[in-house]
Amino acid sequence: MNGRKILFLGYFTGFAGGIERYCHRTALLLRKAGAQVDWCGEVPARGEELFRSGFDRVFTPKELADSGTVYDLAALHKLPSFAQLEAWRARFGERLIFWAHDHDLYCPRRHYYIPFGRINCRRAYSPFRCAVCAGLSAPRHWKRLRTDHAAMLREMAGHHAVVLSDFMRDNLIRNGFAAERVHRIGPVLEPVAGPAPSSPGGPLKILFLGQLIRGKGADLLPDALCRLASPWEARIVGDGPDRPMLEAMARRRGIASKIEFVSWLTDPVAALTACDVLTFPSRWQEPFGLSGAEAAACGKPVVAFDVGGVREWLEDGVNGFLVPEKDTAAMAVKLDQLAGDPALRTRLGEAGRVLVGERFAPRRFLDHIGRLIAKASS
Repeated sequence: MNGRKILFLGYFTGFAGGIERYCHRTALLLRKAGAQVDWCGEVPARGEELFRSGFDRVFTPKELADSGTVYDLAALHKLPSFAQLEAWRARFGERLIFWAHDHDLYCPRRHYYIPFGRINCRRAYSPFRCAVCAGLSAPRHWKRLRTDHAAMLREMAGHHAVVLSDFMRDNLIRNGFAAERVHRIGPVLEPVAGPAPSSPGGPLKILFLGQLIRGKGADLLPDALCRLASPWEARIVGDGPDRPMLEAMARRRGIASKIEFVSWLTDPVAALTACDVLTFPSRWQEPFGLSGAEAAACGKPVVAFDVGGVREWLEDGVNGFLVPEKDTAAMAVKLDQLAGDPALRTRLGEAGRVLVGERFAPRRFLDHIGRLIAKASS
């Protein structure tokens, strides 16, 4: 990577969610390997100062337009307007590569599930069908709907694209991308040492880490917790519009005294190493699920709904448990199993560290990026 110039194109300048954590961590690795890494974002977000420290230079789109820097790779991490996309395509050509972190490109509603019942969708984008589905959303959400998906897909399908999971690779191919132009490159994760699991008889320390929105399924967690036969205590770490609803739900169910709500953390490692198990109750089809993989890196087992790209880092019975989506009873059974068996928690946790070390090592990532730059430049 020595001497390479790489540009990351996003929306938030700060830690709005998993995308920005991924970008910050990746930029630090690339810079350590000798690359210059710049960021272009539109909107400030929490932790902006720390986020900016991960990059050599930070631009707004207007500042970038005035910059004459020639980049070896322009990594598009969040879809812009179609007009902005055309401008970047004209400037960067084949060196503009789409990183598919979410479902925005082929789902006007972005969540990739049907509004009523939040039933996960597995179809390709269709202008008429998807417009009808999007229109079924509550009117307050209409202003957030994208209307340029057909044009975006036509433009993007000819690009190289990067995905973090086979699940997302299949989604892009289903939506018109050429298979040979979709590259699966896992994130950068390294094993982290942590304390031993708590002793038998003590409460199981359960963690949820993520945005407090319906797609992440934090509102499903209380139902699983109420089904537990074992002693437990839980931390729900994250911010989002659903927090008041979740706090009220905990009070109604009589479990508020056992749940601690913690706002966004600059570094989630401390929370991960302090828990016994991470719960991952996502409703939507996770493109990857970074917080779950981070838990595995910290040697913690994960109990997760089997959605989207979760299988990329969670093997059932190896480093945690997969349960059917939305099945809170099955989640509770697995949590009870872990509560009564610290040795099992240790075995699964250590297997998670090994899995992360094998699949998401920095050297693998750098090798993939080097080959991708060569393809985009040829």
